[in-house]
Amino acid sequence: MNTEHSTAWVLPFHAPEAGALFLSGGKGANLARSARVLPVPEGVIVTSRAYRAFIAPIQDEIRAILAETSGDHASLSAKLTALILHAPLPDGLAREIEAALLQENLLDARLAARSSGTLEDLPGAAFAGQHDTFLGLSGLPAILDAVRRCYASLWNERVLPYRERLGINHLDATMAVVLQRMVEVSAEEAAGVAFSIDPVRGNLREALINAAFGLGESVVGGDAPVDEFRVRRDDFGLVESVIARKNEAIVSLRENGQQGTRVVLLPEALRDAPTLDAAQVARVAELALAAEKQCGFPQDIEWAFCGGKLYLLQTRPVTRIPARWTRDESAERFPNAVTPMTWELVEEGFHASLNHSFALMGLPPFGDKWFVMKDYYIYGNQNAVELYGGRLPKEIGADLASLAAALPALAAQYAWAQNLPILWMRDLDAYLIGIGALMQERVDGKDALELWNYVLRVRDLGRAYFLPNIAISLTQRSLYALLNRLLFLVLRDQAAAQRLFDTLLASVDTKTAQVNGEMWALSRQIRADAALAELARAESGQGILARLRKFPAFERQFQDFLQRHGHRELDFDAYCPTWIEAPHIVLDQIKTLAECPDEGQGDPRNPNAPHKIAAVEAELRLLAQIPENLRYAAREIIRLARVYTELDDLEHYQTTRLTLPFRRALAALGARLVELGALDAPDEVYFCPASVLDAALRENAPEKIREAAQRHKAGYEKARHRAPAWNHGEADAAPETADALKGLGGSPGIAEGETFVILSPDDFSRFPRNAILVARTTNPAWTPLFYQAAGVVTESGGPLSHGAVTARELGLPAVMAVRNVTQRLPSGTRVRVNGSAGTVVVIPVPDNDDHGHAPHGEPKKA
Repeated sequence: MNTEHSTAWVLPFHAPEAGALFLSGGKGANLARSARVLPVPEGVIVTSRAYRAFIAPIQDEIRAILAETSGDHASLSAKLTALILHAPLPDGLAREIEAALLQENLLDARLAARSSGTLEDLPGAAFAGQHDTFLGLSGLPAILDAVRRCYASLWNERVLPYRERLGINHLDATMAVVLQRMVEVSAEEAAGVAFSIDPVRGNLREALINAAFGLGESVVGGDAPVDEFRVRRDDFGLVESVIARKNEAIVSLRENGQQGTRVVLLPEALRDAPTLDAAQVARVAELALAAEKQCGFPQDIEWAFCGGKLYLLQTRPVTRIPARWTRDESAERFPNAVTPMTWELVEEGFHASLNHSFALMGLPPFGDKWFVMKDYYIYGNQNAVELYGGRLPKEIGADLASLAAALPALAAQYAWAQNLPILWMRDLDAYLIGIGALMQERVDGKDALELWNYVLRVRDLGRAYFLPNIAISLTQRSLYALLNRLLFLVLRDQAAAQRLFDTLLASVDTKTAQVNGEMWALSRQIRADAALAELARAESGQGILARLRKFPAFERQFQDFLQRHGHRELDFDAYCPTWIEAPHIVLDQIKTLAECPDEGQGDPRNPNAPHKIAAVEAELRLLAQIPENLRYAAREIIRLARVYTELDDLEHYQTTRLTLPFRRALAALGARLVELGALDAPDEVYFCPASVLDAALRENAPEKIREAAQRHKAGYEKARHRAPAWNHGEADAAPETADALKGLGGSPGIAEGETFVILSPDDFSRFPRNAILVARTTNPAWTPLFYQAAGVVTESGGPLSHGAVTARELGLPAVMAVRNVTQRLPSGTRVRVNGSAGTVVVIPVPDNDDHGHAPHGEPKKA
């Protein structure tokens, strides 16, 4: 039999095709891949092709039963199971199974038959324990009967409601069956499950093992006492053990060719004895970590000892662990309180994009929440961040020789990175055309439900567009890590590697740089017109806007600028206006730039020619130090890092276009709800959760909208005036000292000055020259402030955040990730910012120093 044939119904574990999920199902694909390097008992996979051939002749009958017996899962399952158990197997399947088993020397062996669904391990759809396994099989008739029973388990009473809850079409589900040599565990030996991390306590530094005497079915089934062991991952040392009283064990029926298993009583001496000694515990933990290394992700394995040898029976990814909600991952993206309407409209699309991106990058789906809103602030699941963040491809070896050896694997691992920018740009046109159509559509004649349906259409357009966008950010992060590692391998100096990294990427023409260049050009017009320059010195952005008609040339160019870029947001929350709705804030930024001289340090024009020359020269010097066989790979890593720097910025710029149709429709909807008596003011619509508003409009129950909006508005207003707890549910620990704060170095150098806290764009116009900019985070719209600042300190971010990168470009010392710094360093606090050490030190003010009126000092840079 040719098992490599594309239409083979049965594949041995070692066949290249056997690792495909759509053919082998979750269990089968994982076992086939693991069998290449781990102690997996021999086996074959009856693929999903065979199931589809089996089900085709009875598919119409299945549809009829589904239509007639909807809702009654017990009756439905009974009818479908009876139909499947009496249906004949496809012609030739029995012969192909027999030939495959013979070829693998398994025809006369005792086997286990394991159901392996092709929908296993999808997001939120693990199907753990939902399908059947049959043990101790011998003889072809028993094996064929077990295959048919595995097929029937796809329709059992437990699975039907599970699929319906997940919105999965029953006929989309298919089944493969794993036929594997039975590991005959005696009542004196042990089997069980193990996790390469602890998914119960959420501890990523320990492995968790459950064990019982005999076959592991008593552990998997969860209905018998088991021993539990927690083991350190780094040295396999035992941390904790709980030994249960175990009265029984499950063993195979082996007498007279009997099939299946039986329960036996354990001797008294074994009932309170540990199933594993310390050496065996370490071996099982080591096997779990080996499975993790092979699969590239933490694993949940089934294992068994037989004759002193340890076997891997099954492995699957761990995709659910207890959440640990912190601001570590979310504070930079979502620094401020968020309204319920905005969050509910974007949350589903974000999580869909997340799992789409994981699939693209070869990572398993995450079945839980990554971000949630708690007390009107967004928190990230830090356990999930650590679980997945450490799995992004970035390792390229300990030296250049190992990098050369790894190149083929790296090329395969990063194949998607080459195509993603092309596909994203291809699909961008449809999104922009959709935005244009929505903005052209009239909303003034629509009723409340029609307006709400318009909002949902905006949401759906955004969700489709955003699907690959998280992959862009994750890929950029991976490429940055790869490039940093490559530079270190060449230079063997981390500081020098970081400097070269910045030089290589400083030449990228981002959309933000283009927008900043246009703002710079507008600021030069202000300086060139004496009357306009005098107005800018005397007035805030509001005052300039009120008198702008006196300067028609500047007004026209400013309006053109807003038409091009007015969709840019001041905050993530759609509740906050865009540039075109708050032009005075944009004028405040241009006014700030107008204070900068035409030449000299802090020149924020887009002088990309010198950057590009420096980048080319640095790249040539680098390539000269790299062996010739690695130069193409090095060029590709640099090129892709630049491509994704530009793409990540452009993706965000285009995403913010959604804010205009959202705000347009929600403003009209809010006004309509005021007319209906459901709200007191149009903008209160943002405080009603989308799910509540949807139900209320469809049920014609406006009173529900009023109650929800008032309650959430009060909560939001309270939340936005306080700093959120960093770890949700925990009070933030007091700093060790009040005058020394520690964060992450973002840009080297030392600067002294007085702090000025910026909490929103409303504070931009009051930011004094040479102050230390203190903020929860910054984004590209804040860039003009950097030209006024002596240094930067933020609550979130790291060396690759917007604030750190911009500070390095301008030579400003910056410290990132200083928790609650906006509370701990109020405006007017004199500090020394050390961007190299990542510290901020409060400088005591002498009693005779009039601190309240001291001017901001010039920065001291080192």
